[in-house]
Amino acid sequence: MDQGFEPKIIAFLCNWCSYAGADLAGSLRYSYPPQLYPIRVPCSGRVEPEFVLKAFFSGADGVLVAGCHPGDCHYKTGNYYTNRRFNLLMRFLEILGIPQERFRLEWISGSEGLKFSKVANEFISNIKNLGPLSLKTPSDFDWQDLGRVIATVGSAGKLFWEEPKCMTDLIDFFLKYVQENSCAECIPCRIGTKRMQELTRKIFDSSITEDEINILYALSDDIGASSKCDLGKMAGRAVKYALDYCRADINEHIKGSCAHNIPANSGWLQIMAK
Repeated sequence: MDQGFEPKIIAFLCNWCSYAGADLAGSLRYSYPPQLYPIRVPCSGRVEPEFVLKAFFSGADGVLVAGCHPGDCHYKTGNYYTNRRFNLLMRFLEILGIPQERFRLEWISGSEGLKFSKVANEFISNIKNLGPLSLKTPSDFDWQDLGRVIATVGSAGKLFWEEPKCMTDLIDFFLKYVQENSCAECIPCRIGTKRMQELTRKIFDSSITEDEINILYALSDDIGASSKCDLGKMAGRAVKYALDYCRADINEHIKGSCAHNIPANSGWLQIMAK
């Protein structure tokens, strides 16, 4: 660790909560280091992956994103999208040579000036221990295109894969992703998708029954219609689509003779290979 190192932290703060929390911290004399540079945004959901990448490759040693607590978003679902993008972007940072500890998401309300001060001081202390961020940027690398691909994955639920898959593989992957990123705000998404995942995995060992497939279909219909956010809705609709239009593929998988007939989609790897 460089003892004279003073990190530069870019903080994207939600106008309605976190920015007000930072303002309250100043009013109440809760100090935090001047190395944190706040940027006010209308909503944490407005923070595109390009913004984070731009900050890191412009010299930031750490990036903080702060928004309203789940359920309190001024725009109702903005912070749910933020959480999904954050979890997805974390998977890309290591590939780009950015340790995940340098990127942080926090929920801070307008009345939590003390919490803002504590989060800011703790994050800057952690970045100091990590030392300066040294990145080698290839001259022919299009970071803006990469950011757009990450944004597409995070907001539209698009999947990329390197080898041919079957529909059952994709359903299982997507339901696992939903489980990892569910905000737990509503039962259909949090509990219902777990039940769908349990039934779907019975396809792999051919133990699923026709009655259970009917239950899976009923769950997909209900979850797609009753989940509060797009994440749960997409999970239900994806499973229903597979059962409606890809039943032959699922039946082949149950018989143990899956052809893996969905071709590979390398997606963002094409950008990485430029």
